[in-house]
Amino acid sequence: MSGGRGILDTSTVILLGRLSDPTDLPDEPLITTITLAELSVGPLVTDDEHERAARLTHLQQAESDFDAIAFDATAARAFGRVAAGFAHRGTQACRAGL
Repeated sequence: MSGGRGILDTSTVILLGRLSDPTDLPDEPLITTITLAELSVGPLVTDDEHERAARLTHLQQAESDFDAIAFDATAARAFGRVAAGFAHRGTQACRAGL
């Protein structure tokens, strides 16, 4: 992907290690505090000790690699408008990659 900044969703952050072509990413990849919140759930919901350790390592790496952008009230309202637009078209926001 050429140019600028872009926010990576949680699924993308989880799969970064498997990325075959880093040029698919924005020049300046960013994450939000929502991604950190979602990654924080992972270690807490598995009973497998090794999986918990792997998920915790992944969370800590993301915390180290990125300065998370706050998801504030303005961002929440913007998300609401985007999600409503998808709903009016009959598409769920989460299925559209939001």
